Amino acid sequence: MKEELHSRSTFYKLANSIWNKLYDLIFGHWVYEKDILDLCHEKRIELIHFINGCGSCSFNRKLESMGIKVLGTVHDLYPHEVKKAPHKMLRHRVSVRRLQAAIWECHNLLTNSKSQYVELQKLFPDKNLFYHEFPSLVSKDVKNGKDIPIELRNVRLPYILFFGRIEEYKGITLLYKAFTEVPELYNNYLLVIAGNGTLPFERAVGEINVVMMNRYIKDTEIRYMYEQAACVVYPYISATQSGVLSLAFYFRTPTLTSDVPFFRSIIESTEAGMLFKAGDLGDLKQKLLSLLSLDTLNLKSREAEYYEKNYNSKAIRKQLLTIYNSVIQK
Repeated sequence: MKEELHSRSTFYKLANSIWNKLYDLIFGHWVYEKDILDLCHEKRIELIHFINGCGSCSFNRKLESMGIKVLGTVHDLYPHEVKKAPHKMLRHRVSVRRLQAAIWECHNLLTNSKSQYVELQKLFPDKNLFYHEFPSLVSKDVKNGKDIPIELRNVRLPYILFFGRIEEYKGITLLYKAFTEVPELYNNYLLVIAGNGTLPFERAVGEINVVMMNRYIKDTEIRYMYEQAACVVYPYISATQSGVLSLAFYFRTPTLTSDVPFFRSIIESTEAGMLFKAGDLGDLKQKLLSLLSLDTLNLKSREAEYYEKNYNSKAIRKQLLTIYNSVIQK
């Protein structure tokens, strides 16, 4: 769908500058809002779907005054745990407050989390609420990628992978602690932590077999990382929805996740991975050793089956069109 729409799209680029961040912090709206409103008028747009949030209250009111319906996407109804520099924490708190206000005001809301959908129904019985499966993160570049990350070119041991932007709520500290405290793990495997962001822990003096790819990971490097991994671990402290399982399932990488509701709702019913108790260091150690000793042939088969059924782009396209028609007609 993304490829189909690309030639019909209008792109508004905004530099990731200090000035633009300050502008957003103070004024809370985009500098190109007027351009979007003009485009909506020119193209006779009936519906705007914010796929990464719910817009802003002021902008949504302008759209609705033009007769344009607004559909917001709720990724995280409640904010995740974060640890940032003071100035970044200020921006974070302001953006969370604005997002919460937009969620409460928006009449049409969509989520990709079944548990969050139930929560939204309880909070907003009078709103139009929708759910569809989280889209796959496996793009054409990811699927056909041939780049070998420079950090992995000379590895001689099998490795345990964590991949994703490094954030406090993703539980990377717990995974690092589990790996560096178990000789059976650090003597026989590497721990590869791949992703941009600030590490939320101090690295242990004398650690061995830990590879930190603390940088932006190109799409064309992802295939190699997953195909060569002994397993991938998602030790999240909290997660309402995420696309990371699509990567593991597409590349048939044995998967260990925490039992937060989003992961549990998929892993428990399909047995396409293994769960450990969120935040439980001892259980993470035990389940990681268990997964690495298993014959994972059946698990990989269930991953493939789930991917084919739930990350099918045609099915998601159909779901979205049904949702859009429903919003427009109400």
